Amino acid sequence: LLLFLIFLVVQILLFFIHHIIKNSVAAIKLSPDLYLLKPGEDYHKYRSRLLLQNSTESDIDDIVRSLGSMNILLEMFNDSDYVSAAPHSAALNVFDLESRQNYVFMIIFNSTMVHSLPVLMNIVSNLLLRNLNVTESIQIWSNPFVQNLPDTIFRLEIYFEAVLLGIIITGMPPYFAMDNAENHKIKAYTQLKIAGLYPSAYWTGQAVVDLPLFFSILVLMIGSLFAFHYGVYFYVGKFLAVIFCLIGYVPSVVLFTYVVSFTFRKVQNTKEFWSFIFSVTALLCTVVTEVAFFLDYYLVTTILHYVFSIFIPIYPLIGCLICFIKVSWKGKRKNGGYYDPWDRLLIAVIAPYLQCVMWLFLLRCFELKNGGRTVREDPFFRKCFTKAKTWKFPDVSRDENEDEDVKAERLRVQEILSGPKSEEMPAILVSSLHKEFDERKEFLLGRKIKKVATKHVSLCVKKGEILGLLGPNGAGKSTLINMLVGEIEPTSGQVLMGDGSFGLNSEDDSVKFVGYCPQTNPLWPDITLQEHFEIYGAIKGMSQSDVKEVIKRIASALDLKDHLQKTTKKLGVGLKRKLCFALSMLGNPRVTLLDEPSTGMDPKAKQHMWRAIRAAFKNKERAAILTTHYMEEADAVCDRVAILVSGQLRCIGTVQHLKSKFGRGYFLEMKLKETPDVQQVEYLQSQILHIFPNANRQESFASILAYKIPKEDVQSLSHSFSKLEEVKHAFNIEEYSFSQATLEQVFVELAKEQEEDDSSFGTLNSTLWWERTQEDRVVF
Repeated sequence: LLLFLIFLVVQILLFFIHHIIKNSVAAIKLSPDLYLLKPGEDYHKYRSRLLLQNSTESDIDDIVRSLGSMNILLEMFNDSDYVSAAPHSAALNVFDLESRQNYVFMIIFNSTMVHSLPVLMNIVSNLLLRNLNVTESIQIWSNPFVQNLPDTIFRLEIYFEAVLLGIIITGMPPYFAMDNAENHKIKAYTQLKIAGLYPSAYWTGQAVVDLPLFFSILVLMIGSLFAFHYGVYFYVGKFLAVIFCLIGYVPSVVLFTYVVSFTFRKVQNTKEFWSFIFSVTALLCTVVTEVAFFLDYYLVTTILHYVFSIFIPIYPLIGCLICFIKVSWKGKRKNGGYYDPWDRLLIAVIAPYLQCVMWLFLLRCFELKNGGRTVREDPFFRKCFTKAKTWKFPDVSRDENEDEDVKAERLRVQEILSGPKSEEMPAILVSSLHKEFDERKEFLLGRKIKKVATKHVSLCVKKGEILGLLGPNGAGKSTLINMLVGEIEPTSGQVLMGDGSFGLNSEDDSVKFVGYCPQTNPLWPDITLQEHFEIYGAIKGMSQSDVKEVIKRIASALDLKDHLQKTTKKLGVGLKRKLCFALSMLGNPRVTLLDEPSTGMDPKAKQHMWRAIRAAFKNKERAAILTTHYMEEADAVCDRVAILVSGQLRCIGTVQHLKSKFGRGYFLEMKLKETPDVQQVEYLQSQILHIFPNANRQESFASILAYKIPKEDVQSLSHSFSKLEEVKHAFNIEEYSFSQATLEQVFVELAKEQEEDDSSFGTLNSTLWWERTQEDRVVF
C-alpha cells in the first residue's frame, strides 16, 4: 500500500508541475490595444496613437475608416523624421502603386515594444481584408516555445513514470506473497499440515488471496498511468497488449515469489531481502536496456529485452510498458532503417505464460523436498507424482549395557511389526528411529565429525497413554518430535500412527490429523484467538456449530474467555501456550504430540495446564507424547516416562518403576560455613569414606559438597546420622542433608553423561554447530 501511494503521489506531483509550467507561460493575444490607444483615450503609460503618413497623391479615407473600425486612435503625420515624434509605438506610411488600385504599406515600429511588429503586420493584414470587402478579421497569439515542443518534455514524463511503476511493482509481491516463509519460521505450516491441510490446498488458498490483490494493485497503478496521460499516448491496441501481459505477469511473479520463499532457512528477513533484490534487479535491467537504446544500439537492445523477458520473471511488464511508450517514437531512423518497438512486444506478452508452467513445476519440487511429510496423501503433490516411502532398517550393533527396560521396549516394537495386526495395536509406534545430520569439518581440529541427534530409538505408546519424553537440552527430544510430525526426514527407521496398515511401503491414512503443540508458538500475530479456533476447526472438518461449542468449552476450561477477541501479539507467553495446547486438542485427535507445553508458565498456570491435559486424555482411544525438562511435570501428567541422553533412549517405564529402579541409594549434601582449602576437603572426604566406604563425590560448588551413597553402605539410619553429627562438629559444617536419591537426581546424573559425550568432541561449542535452523544464515 505504501509503495502504491508513493507512485500515486509522484504522478500527482508531476501532473501539477506539468500544468503549473503550462499555465505560467500561457499564450498572449496580440491585439492592437496591446500598444495603441483606443478612440476616446487620451494617455497611457505604455500605449500611444498610431502615426499614419499619407505618401499617396490622393486621400486615404478608406484606410482611416478601416483603422477606426479596429478601435485604433490615429494621428496624421507628414514629416519623415519619426524620431522627432517619439515616443510612439508604431507608424504606417501608405504608398500607392502605379495602377492606383492597391496600397503599399511601410511599417515603422518601436523595437522596445516586443510584439509591436506582429501587431502592425496583423493590422495591415486586416486592412487588406477590409479592402477586399471581407467582414472577418485575423487574430493572432504568441505561444511560448516550450509549448511548441510537448512531445520531448511529456514523452520523458510518461517514460519516467512507466519505469518507476515497473520498479515499484516488482518490490511489492514479497510483502504479501511470502507468508510461506513466515509460516515455516513460526512452524505454522507444520501445524496446518499436521492438522490435516493438504499442501495443494495451502498453496491454492495463498493464490486465491494473492493473485486478486496483486492484480487489483497493478490495474490501479497502470490505470492511473493512462488516466493522467489520456489522449496523449493512449491507443486501443496498446491497452489490449497491457491487459494480456498483465494477466500472465501476475501469476508468474506470484508463483516465482512462492518459489523463492523457500530460502527462509538461508535468509532471515526474507520479505525485505527479496523486495530489495527484485527492485534492484528491475532497475538494473531497465538501465542496461535503455542505455543501449539511447546509444542507438538497437540490436543489442532487442537481444537484452528478449533475454530479460525470458529469464527474469519480474521484467516482462516493465519491458512491455516501455515498448508502449516508444510506440510514439516509431520511425526513428538509423542507418537507413526504422526502429519499431512493436517488434519486441510479443516476447514480453508471451514469456509470463511460459514461466507460469515452470514456476508450478519448481513449486511442486520444492514442496516435495522442503515441505516435509503429510498425515494424509495429497491428491496433487503426493499421489500422482511420488512413490511411497521405503523405510530403511540398517543392521545395528546393540550396546551390551543397554537397559533391560529399553531392550524389552525394542523387542516389543519388533514383535508388533512382525506379528499380525490386532485390536491392541499401539496408537504410536517408533521403530529404530535414527537421525544423523550432515558431516561438518571441525574448524579448529581439521577433522570431519557427524552429529547424531537420535540413535535408533524404539518405543510405542498405547491408546489411552501419555508417554513423557525427558532429556536435557540437545538430547534429541525436539528432533524426535519433528521426525514424528514429518518436518525432518529420518536417516533410518519407521514411524507409524493410527490403525492403518503396518506394511513397510504403505503410508497410514487412518489418522486424518494429529494434534501438535510445538515448542515455539505457531500463531499469527494479527489474528484473534477465536479466529485461530475457527481456522483450525475448518481445516479439521468441524462444522461451525461444533466449533462454537468447542470454543466455549475450551475457553472455560483454560480461562480464555476474556481473551478470545484479542490478537495473539497482545497475549503473554502463558496464554499463548494455552492457545497452542487448545489448538492441538481441537477435533479430538487420536494422536497428540506436546513439545514442552507448559514452558514459560507460572507455577499456578502450570498446575492448571496439567489438570487440563489429564482431563483431555481420559478417553482411552487417545494417546500422546509429551516432552519436558521437568520431572515434576512428567510425574503429574505422564503414565510412562522415557529419558533421552545424547539421542539415546536410556530408560523407560512408569514413574514409580523408575523411582524404585534408580532410586536405590542416598544423597548427602553438606554446606560449610567457610570455603575450605584443598587439605580440608581431602581430610573431610577421608572421614566420609570412613563412614561410607563406597561414597562417590558429586559435582561441588564453593562451600557445598555432595556425595552419592550406595544403599549397601547404610547399615542403619541412626548410626549414619550419629556419625554425620560428629563430622559436622569436627569440620565446622553449617548444615547437611541426608536423603534417599530421587528420580530428579537420577535425571541429573544421566544429563551429566551427555555433557561428557559433548566434551569428547573437543569443540568450543559442541551442541550448537549442528543446528539446522542456524546453518549458513544470512542476516539482511
